[in-house]
Amino acid sequence: MDGKLLNICRARILAEGEAAVPTFVPPLHRRRLSPLQQRFFVLAHAVTEGLPRDYATVFASEDGEDSLTRRLTAEYRETGEVSPMRFSTSVYNAAPGLYSILTKNHAPYTAVAAGPETVDCGLLEALLTPGRRLWAQVEETRGGRGAACLMADEGDLPEGASFRARMSAGSPDAEPLTLREVADFLTGGRMALVSRYFALERL
Repeated sequence: MDGKLLNICRARILAEGEAAVPTFVPPLHRRRLSPLQQRFFVLAHAVTEGLPRDYATVFASEDGEDSLTRRLTAEYRETGEVSPMRFSTSVYNAAPGLYSILTKNHAPYTAVAAGPETVDCGLLEALLTPGRRLWAQVEETRGGRGAACLMADEGDLPEGASFRARMSAGSPDAEPLTLREVADFLTGGRMALVSRYFALERL
């Protein structure tokens, strides 16, 4: 792992309150997307538009579909029934699953939830995934913020790479990363990220 070089391409940070589903999503599907799914779609489309649909996806969210799950729970408590359609889109991996279907991307996707270490573990999963891969973390109940980037091993995505980063071992005493810290790293506001599991340095 030490010294591994990566190309980081098309980093995107979700602005507070921003949500606009990409126009390629059919209206029928657009109406069914939850706020969390809408944010994921915006971020994923921003960093993968125009590229071949062969990238793996790592989706991370500490809270997941919190408000939708609460609504479904209340509905079941009141009526004893739950809408199958709403239930199917409330599962944790619904956002990357729906996106892969609509974009016809047959590459694998992974959903990561690790409590306070969700940022660290989601990024680690993406960093260790070979080839071209999309990492995105979106939160619905923590201000609606999100971040995403497309990354690839050195040499796999040389054209249009925003910057290169070197991956090395982390520090056992490091505090869990925050989404804000990752956003600052992706936009050049900080030159390094240090996790318990890995460190990244902008080159």
